[in-house]
Amino acid sequence: MQTLNYPEPGLSSEPAGGLDINQMLLAVRERSWVVLVCASAGLLSSGIYLKRLPVKFESKCVLQLEPHARVLGFEAENSQGSAETSLQTILEAFRSRSLLNRVVHDLHLQDDPEFSPVPLSVEAAMGALGANIEVRQRRGTQLIDIFAQHGNPVVAQKLADGVAEAFIRSQLDLRSAGARSALEFLVAEAERLKLRLQKSEEALQGYKETSQSASLEDRQDTVITALKVQGNNLEEARSTRIRLESDLADMERFAGKPVDLLRINSVLQHPTIAATRAQIADLQSRVSTLRLRYTEKHPRMIQVQLQLRDAEAALRETVLQIPATVRIDLERAISTERNFEVALKGQEKQALALNRQSIKFKVLGRDVETDRALYESILRRLKETDIEKGLQLSDLRVFEPAPLPSAPASHSALKLLALGLFAGAVVGGGAVLSVSMLAGAWRSAEEIEAGTGLSVLSTVPKLTFGGARTLLEVIGDPEQPGLEAFRTLRTAMHLGARKQGRNCFLFTSALPEDGKSFCAIGYASTLARQGVRTLLIDADMRAPTLEKTLLGTDNLPGLGDVLDGNLRLSGAIVRTSVQGLDLLPAGKVVPNASELLTRKGIQAVLNSARERYDCLVVDSAPVQLVSDSLLIAEAVDAVCFVVRYGKTPSKIALRALHLLRDHGTVVAGIVLNGASAPTGYGYYGRPEVEHA
Repeated sequence: MQTLNYPEPGLSSEPAGGLDINQMLLAVRERSWVVLVCASAGLLSSGIYLKRLPVKFESKCVLQLEPHARVLGFEAENSQGSAETSLQTILEAFRSRSLLNRVVHDLHLQDDPEFSPVPLSVEAAMGALGANIEVRQRRGTQLIDIFAQHGNPVVAQKLADGVAEAFIRSQLDLRSAGARSALEFLVAEAERLKLRLQKSEEALQGYKETSQSASLEDRQDTVITALKVQGNNLEEARSTRIRLESDLADMERFAGKPVDLLRINSVLQHPTIAATRAQIADLQSRVSTLRLRYTEKHPRMIQVQLQLRDAEAALRETVLQIPATVRIDLERAISTERNFEVALKGQEKQALALNRQSIKFKVLGRDVETDRALYESILRRLKETDIEKGLQLSDLRVFEPAPLPSAPASHSALKLLALGLFAGAVVGGGAVLSVSMLAGAWRSAEEIEAGTGLSVLSTVPKLTFGGARTLLEVIGDPEQPGLEAFRTLRTAMHLGARKQGRNCFLFTSALPEDGKSFCAIGYASTLARQGVRTLLIDADMRAPTLEKTLLGTDNLPGLGDVLDGNLRLSGAIVRTSVQGLDLLPAGKVVPNASELLTRKGIQAVLNSARERYDCLVVDSAPVQLVSDSLLIAEAVDAVCFVVRYGKTPSKIALRALHLLRDHGTVVAGIVLNGASAPTGYGYYGRPEVEHA
C-alpha cells in the first residue's frame, strides 16, 4: 500500500509530452466508427453533388504565343519581355473585366436566349461568362488552352472562339495605340534632335573661325615633327658634350705625355693629328722601301729619315696643343646643348597650346557626331514605326479553333468521390482527436503515474461476454488470457496488504460507467478462487448492480436492511457460484443512503463481517456524484480507485482523489480499466474479450 501523493495544484494532469503519435492513432482506432461515419457522409455528399451537377458541354480553343514576329523585314520583339513573363501576363489579362465586357458586347450575350433563357444585365452576363471560361497554359509550351462550358454545345464553341478572337483584337488595339503613341513621341524627338544637331554644328564652326583651327591637324603634325628633330639634336649635343668632358678629364690627367694622350679618342680623331699620323705612316713606308735599295748613309735615305723625325716632332707638339682645342670644342658643345634645350621647350609649349585647342575642337566634333547619330537613329525608327503601324502585328494566333463538342463534359467522378471520402475521414479523425484532447482522458499507466503520483496496480483490458455465460463464469475461465490483469491486481493489493493486516478494500471511481463494479467483482472472484474467504459488499444503495449481475435478481434484502435494523448481517449474505465468494446485496434502494450510513454506521457492519471473512471487497457509488464513498472510505483499510481508459477526464479524477485525501483515506493505487490492446490479442495469442 502507499499513501496518496498528489501533484501540486495547477500542474497538468497529462504527461509533459502530451499525446504522442501512437496514442493519437490508438484514439482514432478506438473510435473508428466515427471516422467511418464521417467518411461515409463525405462520400454520400460527393455522390449527391455529382448527381446535382448540370450537364455541360466543353469546347477548347488553343492559342499560340509568338515572341518574335518578322514581317517585311522588320522584327517586332515581344514588348512583355521573356516568353514566360508574356504567358503569365496574358493569363492575367484573360481575367480582366475589360476583356469580359468586350466578349459580352461582341457576342451580344446579354440578349442571347441560347446563352441565358432570361435577359441579363452586362454585369450579370460578365459574371456568367467568367464562370464558364477557364484559361490554362500547357506546361513547357507556349500554348494557351481556352475552355468554355455551357449546356448548349453551339454556345460552348462560340464562347471559346469568341474569347480567343476578342483577346487577339484587344491585343491588336493595344499595339496600334502603342504604335500611335510611339509615332507621336518619335516625331517630337526628331524635331528636338534636329535643333540640337544644328546648334552643335554652329558651335563647331564658330570655334573654327575663332581659333583658326581649319588646318589644326597639319599644324599639329608639323609641331610634332619639329619636336622630334629638336629632341634628337639635343640628344646628340648632350652626347658630344659628355664625350668631350670625359676626354678633357683624361687629357688633364695625362698632361705632358704625348704617348698616353694619343690613346684618347678626341686626340686620335683630331684632323691635324690624323693628317700627321698619316704623313708619318707614309714616311715610315718610304724608309722601309729605301732601306731595301740604299744604305743608311745614302743621301736620299738620310733626307727621308730627317723628314720622318720632323713629322714625329710635329706630332708631339700638336698632341700637346690638343687639350686647349678640346676645351674650346667643349664650350661650344655646351652652348649648342643649351640652345637646343631652349628650342625644345619652345616646341613643347607650342605643342601643348595646339593640344588645348584640339581638345575643345574634338569635344565639339564629338557632340556633332553624337547628335547626328541620334537624329539618324530617330529617323530610322520613325520610318519603321510608321510601317509597323499599318501592319497590325500580334504576338498571338489561333493554333487550333474550338470544335463543336459532341458529348457532355465528363466530370471527374472518382476524384470527387475520393475527395469526399478523404475529407470525411479527415473530419472524423479530427473530431475524434479533438474530443480526446479536450476530454484530457488518460490512456497509459505512465500518464496516470505522472499525473497523480500513484502507482497503477493493474491495467484491465476490454472483455466481452454474452450468451449463456455469466460474468463470474467468464472471470473464472482460465482460458481467458485477458483476466491475467485481475491476478496482477490481486498480487499487487492483497499479498502486500495481508502483511500489514489490511483486509477491507473499497472500489470506487470518479464517475459512473468507469468499471468499478466490474473490477470489484473480478478482484473478489480472483481472491476466492485462490482460497481466500471473500465477501463482496454492494454499498451503492442508490444504483446497485452486483445482485443483478451475479445472481440475476434485484429484490433481495441487503446492506440497507441491515443498516436499518430490519435484518441481521448473516441473513442478508448470499452465496455465489464461486466457492468462497459471498455477496452482501445493496438491499432496498434508499434516497438517503448517506444519512443511513452516518446514523447507523457502516463500521459496525464491516467489523462484524471481518470476523467471518478473510477479505472484504466493497463496491460504492462514484465519488464525484454523492458522498457515500467518502463516508465508507473512513471505515475501510484502503481504496482502489478505478479509471476508465480514454474516458475518465483527468481533471475530474484528480478532483475525486483530492476529496479522498481530504478525508485521510489511504489509496492503494489505481486500476486502468477498459484498455485497448495495440493488436487486439493477448499474451497467449488468443483474442481478448470485452465487457459491456
